[in-house]
Amino acid sequence: SFPTRRSSDLITERKQAQADLRKKKAKMDSIFRAAPTGIGVVSNRILVEVNQRICEMTGYSREELVGKSSRMLYPTQEDFEFVGNEKYRQIALQGTGSVETKWRRKDGTTMDIILSSSPVDQGNLSAGVTFTALDITDRKRAEKDLERYREHLEELVKDRTIELEEKNKKLGEEIAE
Repeated sequence: SFPTRRSSDLITERKQAQADLRKKKAKMDSIFRAAPTGIGVVSNRILVEVNQRICEMTGYSREELVGKSSRMLYPTQEDFEFVGNEKYRQIALQGTGSVETKWRRKDGTTMDIILSSSPVDQGNLSAGVTFTALDITDRKRAEKDLERYREHLEELVKDRTIELEEKNKKLGEEIAE
């Protein structure tokens, strides 16, 4: 005969499982609230969940985002397709994917972001993919400003070098006379 479990044992196990599930959900909710970066979940590229930071970054409310295609965040169809193809290629190879791209805010302005993604279930992408979105717009702007400044300095050095070469040539001619 098989040992049978008492119904009171099953109820206790079920209550414990429910308590464990509540703790895990509370932990995830806490991470979503505390993170200084945008966090969300997509399933088949439909936004299933987003944290408040995503809303702040994009200007959309949670209600405007959840249940919608993530396409709404991309300035072009090409950006949307590139991110999908590249991130899912990386996920297939190494379990996670990360790309730099642009998102379009509700007001129409764009921002530079780093998107990193990891599937909830590696064997079933439709179970959901968790993503983080880091706004790097200011960093990209600073990099461009630094590059322009470097180019300006190079131009100044080039001009000064030509000027000095001309003065050296004149001085050499004066010495020769």
